[in-house]
Amino acid sequence: MFIAAALIIMVAMMFSPLGLGGGVLYVPILHYIAEWSLIDSILGSLTMVLSVAIGSSLAHSSEGHADTRIANAGRITAIPAAIVGAIISWLVIEYVSDLVIKLFAVAILIFVIERALRTPKEIESVDEKLGLYKAGTAFGGLSSGMLGIGGGGIIVTLNRSLMGMDIRKSAGTSYLIEVAVVPVALITHILIDDSISSVFDNVGLIAVILMPLLGMSASYFGAKFAIKYLPKNI
Repeated sequence: MFIAAALIIMVAMMFSPLGLGGGVLYVPILHYIAEWSLIDSILGSLTMVLSVAIGSSLAHSSEGHADTRIANAGRITAIPAAIVGAIISWLVIEYVSDLVIKLFAVAILIFVIERALRTPKEIESVDEKLGLYKAGTAFGGLSSGMLGIGGGGIIVTLNRSLMGMDIRKSAGTSYLIEVAVVPVALITHILIDDSISSVFDNVGLIAVILMPLLGMSASYFGAKFAIKYLPKNI
């Protein structure tokens, strides 16, 4: 558990400049290293993703690296999609197989990596792309509820490829969306799968309070350091 906790804080700090909450790694860490069930891992991951989104969004927004208008547009579809994703996740794990969720996670990761390797195109009119952008953020919200991630990988990809943002503004805007979407996914999971009691049994009250606070602090200072000292290409 100590190794898992250390890895989670490390991920929070390293992912904070990227617009990613870290859920794509939190779930495997909790599931395979801490040996939690997949549904408990999703709840634990969402809790940490929320803390990272809060810390990183504060750091990026304070430096002017966020587009509130675009974030608000993305939230419209991402939030209800997160509820649907959480329900689908519970149904699949309960009545089909958690392998389906794992394969879906792999597919999303491959998509994000492939898109991230492309060179962003110049965008002439952002408003013309808003409809497609909202559809994409809905997919990000769905993924958040299903996989215990913030959907940041998808949202950052959309911010760069559709909205023409640089890496820092795309990250800050992504966190503004995640900070609204993840609590909805988290509450939905708590209401439908009763995994919160298992999480408390696994780590205790102190860790449930302490870990998100550590994640928030690590992500805030990680993002601040990256914005101030690291070139964008790094």
